[in-house]
Amino acid sequence: MKTRTTIGILGIGAIGTVISYHLQRNSQHELYYFSRTKKSHLNLIIENTPIEIPVGIQTKISTKKTLDWLIICLKEHQYLEAKHWFSMLITSKTQIVIIRNGLHLKTPLLDFTSGNKILECLIDCPTQLSKTGFYQCPNMPILTVAESALGMYFKSLFNTTNININQVKDFKTESWKKLCESATLGAILCLHNDTCRIFKTKQLQDQYRNLMNESLQVARADGAIIESNFVEKMLAKLMHYPETKGSSMLADLRNKKPIELGAKNGMISLLGKYYNLDTPINDLIIRKLS
Repeated sequence: MKTRTTIGILGIGAIGTVISYHLQRNSQHELYYFSRTKKSHLNLIIENTPIEIPVGIQTKISTKKTLDWLIICLKEHQYLEAKHWFSMLITSKTQIVIIRNGLHLKTPLLDFTSGNKILECLIDCPTQLSKTGFYQCPNMPILTVAESALGMYFKSLFNTTNININQVKDFKTESWKKLCESATLGAILCLHNDTCRIFKTKQLQDQYRNLMNESLQVARADGAIIESNFVEKMLAKLMHYPETKGSSMLADLRNKKPIELGAKNGMISLLGKYYNLDTPINDLIIRKLS
């Protein structure tokens, strides 16, 4: 009889809900859910169909748990208060996946395990919370990890007909591309407290272009290999978004929650200083949104 794989998901917000949904489709998994917010169901809209999956979420933990995998779906500002969770959920046998866009994702976990047990994972999954309390996921989620044995093992946890998991050789470049795109879109939407409908005007398109170009110069200085037409490709993608599309940063702003400013524009500004590059637009955004 095949041994079931024990998997913990820490953080059951938008991304945690999507990942949990895809993992529970494999009956060989034994899933455990951990979050500071109590929920009785995973509520998700897939292909216009509302899905409710009963779950038992643990909001506290007092006994150390042995897991094969721990998948962390937390935002930057949640890591400090999650240290207790890390200490109780990570053992010497636990493989860890950090699903968050940004750079140096392993760093907060190195006090709890070794770097070779941690897989950094980018996600492209424009999920928004509907008025009915269901997370809407209109497209197939795309996860990106570094090409590695651990990446292959992680991919094997999923039915990949429902989720796309890419393994890439140059993970740093992919991380920078995603960071520049996310930081640019999120910051501008937050500054205007509005959705993607604002990009109909040339003024806002130019604002997007200028901020993206400033961020890309830092990315290239840090060793990212990014094509010369990347900004125009991102603008073309932007113009195909629905007018109602927001971003995770905008959602947090409107819900009066901390926004991931430090991990996004803050990181770009910080590394700009390290490489002696001026980042006046990112610096201004940090001042206005802090």
